[in-house]
Amino acid sequence: MTTTASTQVLESLPGFAGDHEVEESLPARGKRAKLKAKAKVKPPTKVERQEMLRERIKHLAADLDVAGFGGLLRNPADVKPIAPETSDVKTGGYIAHIEEELGSYIQRVSIIENFYQRQPFDHLNDKIYLRLIRDFILKAAMPEAKVAALDGRGGRLRSLKETNVKYSLIDGLQRLYCYCISVLLVWQRDKLIADRCITNEAWEYLKDAIEKSGDSSHAVEEILKRKTRYEIFWNIDLEGLLHYMVTYNTGQRRMSLEVQLEIMQRPLLQALEHDAKIPIFQDNQNIPGKQKPKNEFSASDLVMATRAFIEFNPQIKKPDEAETLLERERGYTDIQSSFDVGDIRDVVATLKKITIELHPKLMEKYANNPNYKYILSGGGVFLLGFAAACGKVRNMLNMTSLEGAFERLSRELEKSDEDLLNLEEYQRVLASIKTSRGKAVRRLVYDTFLRFFNMTTPTLDWSDTARQISL
Repeated sequence: MTTTASTQVLESLPGFAGDHEVEESLPARGKRAKLKAKAKVKPPTKVERQEMLRERIKHLAADLDVAGFGGLLRNPADVKPIAPETSDVKTGGYIAHIEEELGSYIQRVSIIENFYQRQPFDHLNDKIYLRLIRDFILKAAMPEAKVAALDGRGGRLRSLKETNVKYSLIDGLQRLYCYCISVLLVWQRDKLIADRCITNEAWEYLKDAIEKSGDSSHAVEEILKRKTRYEIFWNIDLEGLLHYMVTYNTGQRRMSLEVQLEIMQRPLLQALEHDAKIPIFQDNQNIPGKQKPKNEFSASDLVMATRAFIEFNPQIKKPDEAETLLERERGYTDIQSSFDVGDIRDVVATLKKITIELHPKLMEKYANNPNYKYILSGGGVFLLGFAAACGKVRNMLNMTSLEGAFERLSRELEKSDEDLLNLEEYQRVLASIKTSRGKAVRRLVYDTFLRFFNMTTPTLDWSDTARQISL
């Protein structure tokens, strides 16, 4: 900023502090007045800033409407391809090209509750995304995104003219974030610094491009009217969606196995959430720096526990499970084809007992020991081994017998003993395992619970199990 003569005169006056607000104390006992700078507001952490910016993006369309830009936000109508579609023999689906204004696009593929999308990055602290945002504000052309059209339940959409369509990004999530951030920037500008959504460094990098876009009203109008193109994929199911996500994201930041598993088994997770009322931490909603609450179960852990239960196999691993689901001989059919209806019903009942009934009791009994308190919700080998043992009882006998085994375990937890599951002994046995540790621990948990369930041992006898299986 250029310093003018009038500014220099002002700065020479007592009490003037330029851009800094000051508080002048009254003179006391002949002393000079003291100037005290107001306490600075603590800058947000990286996670806080990302969450505040994400909230702004989630409510962007509604906020623009309130601010008088509603006329530029046309409700997304049926999509109309600009050229004939092509078919894909791999998925049985169709692919076409769409062109529409950005104001419609950012509503069609909103980030809100879109569980298929991968976690966002810190775009305003990333040189590549900062440059993309700057270039987009300066009207640079952007490559086409790829969008899936599914029916309201997440299944195959037979026609683009159907109602209750769910749109999900296959490739282009980060561009969507950058588009929305660009709209926010040309609209609210450096106010976003005061609102703790962007950093000073990001503003300085983007300021020239934003100022070249004209006044905020004109800039918002121009950017929302800008044409954007994308490919649309339909008549595909969740596995087909994952196939395209993996295919088109090769060479980019790799999608985690947890998110892959969550996508592929979404119908199962919906049953666990809605029917069993199990609170589930969605792996793909996680952001860097924000950890899963210790008392919640992650979606991918429940998917793995499901497979361990149905196959009564404690030795399954996430990479193997993801590969199995992708290479299933039945191909890209209904996602629930890997389980029959009875399986799903028994899975929901069993996981409900583990997460809603047993887990709270363990947290209460081991309230003062965090290593034991979250032994089930922590995921990993303990949950898998326990679920596999439950599945074995169900397979050898029936669900009624498994319910009886749960009741026996619950009675143990109601006793006054402090370490009801003998977890201190469990930890001592773990410390003695030196080779093939992961495989050995899974076998230990599985066999110990199974021997307790079939009454071979009156308690969870970890040491005796270790001797029996020669660990």
